[in-house]
Amino acid sequence: MLEWLRKLMSGDQTAEPPAGGVERDEQGRITRATQTLSLAEDGADTPAFPALVPDDSMAPRLREACDWLIGQNIRLARERGLGLERSYDFDQDSGRLTLKFMRGRTIAAHAQILGSFDPRDRSFLWAWANPSLLPAICEDAGRAKAEGERLGFVALKTPTQTVVFDDLMPLLAFAARAGGADGVYRAIVNGSTSVFLSLRFDEPARKPRAAAPIDENMLEAAHALVTAYDAEMLPIDREHHERSDEDGLLRELMARKLAIYQRYWARNDSYWEPSSLGWPSDHDPDMKAVCFTVPHPQGGALDIAIGKHVGETVYRIEPVDGALKITDQLLDWGAGFIWPSASG
Repeated sequence: MLEWLRKLMSGDQTAEPPAGGVERDEQGRITRATQTLSLAEDGADTPAFPALVPDDSMAPRLREACDWLIGQNIRLARERGLGLERSYDFDQDSGRLTLKFMRGRTIAAHAQILGSFDPRDRSFLWAWANPSLLPAICEDAGRAKAEGERLGFVALKTPTQTVVFDDLMPLLAFAARAGGADGVYRAIVNGSTSVFLSLRFDEPARKPRAAAPIDENMLEAAHALVTAYDAEMLPIDREHHERSDEDGLLRELMARKLAIYQRYWARNDSYWEPSSLGWPSDHDPDMKAVCFTVPHPQGGALDIAIGKHVGETVYRIEPVDGALKITDQLLDWGAGFIWPSASG
């Protein structure tokens, strides 16, 4: 782990990344830290691409596209269970994306390639500029280019660009929406390169045979359970942040966290028992950009919180002895989603 990041995670508010930057709240606490990482080596032969520069005149359109994609992500998670897939197959010749889930369940969609991101040099290549792709698989990207030419939006008509990922996501949302797609899927290739696909489902969402109709009351109760859990945990993290120099405080606070955990969780092991106190806290609602609750295909619910700056927290909630309890926290949920900022 990077040394500055290790210090930051341990609560050291003086930790700052070299050649990076931090944002602080009104109390001077670090709320966001950024550092550019690249596998590319500096050298004369390193390709240089124009930087993607946000266009203020396009901000309203991009904001609308971001809000649209967030809504589509939630709908696809709710109605089709996306986020829980274990693997995918994409056939470029047929344009068919197949998502594979546990217990042999699959979902298929028509897909087109919007573009690809290479983290080694932080470059994004639009599909319409990739000579290795058939034109039929790049039509949505081509529509985005046409819109860029019509609107004078340079980012949509520049073949390859050096990008900051946060600035790229609104463009992908815009391209998918302009093409009439149902959403965007991020496929990781060779462990690092991201290929972005626009999706179209030609069949209505079908529930798994064993799934009961969506119980809206259960979903509301599941979200209320997680909200109450966070509300009890947050003051403990805050107290540790404010009184961390006091002897014996850590043991006291961890005991209080464990007591709360035991009331909200139902497990036969100690895997998810609280073991740390952090600030900013994962339980702080102000650190969450998008929150929603969806049914789990095998019963119960998933309560999902997408962080404003990084990561997500995904709890599984199930009925246990007549009451809803948190039974798991999913670390591998939602790799195929992108979550552009709803604020543009």
